[in-house]
Amino acid sequence: MKKSLILIAVTLFVLTSVSGQIATLKPYGLKSGIIEYIYSGDKVGKSTLYFDDYGLKSAMYTEAVEDGEKQKSWVVSFGDFQYMWDPDDPSGGMKMKNPLITLMATTSIGDIESFTESTYTKMGFTKGANESFLGKECIVMKGNMGKVLTWHGILMVLDMKVVSISSHQEATKVQENVSIDAKYFAIPKNVTFMELPGL
Repeated sequence: MKKSLILIAVTLFVLTSVSGQIATLKPYGLKSGIIEYIYSGDKVGKSTLYFDDYGLKSAMYTEAVEDGEKQKSWVVSFGDFQYMWDPDDPSGGMKMKNPLITLMATTSIGDIESFTESTYTKMGFTKGANESFLGKECIVMKGNMGKVLTWHGILMVLDMKVVSISSHQEATKVQENVSIDAKYFAIPKNVTFMELPGL
């Protein structure tokens, strides 16, 4: 479970960082939103992303089945830290330096503006022609491992296959600039968090 949570955290960090927006400390091009996703392939399930302050505060709740194991997880990021926990296992929470904040503090604006594209380029991806998804004009990155679509820095479609592992994630509903309840960014007091070194 801990390995899966770490992978979720890293995925959020890499796939939701966007050029231009981070340069002004704005990970997303929308002030707030709620994005609903579904998963298929080796991982089947659903998740919901809540974000505010242009993505400086975000929370994702996931329910999925992978390798026959049911998983529930929260990943909440705000300020200097990112918190990860399974609501059914209050003793197994993890806390680490928020990788997005660390990036913004240690990377020049020029590097940040090309961060998303350069990250996928290192994975063998190249920028493709924009595509429309759910009525949104999306940036496309393609490679031998698959394809990723983002809109305003928000992941819309992830379709990848690495060796024998296939993964598909896509947004099913997008609510833009809506009021987000502060409860989604509250860290539960009954969860014990082990602090991890920053990635």
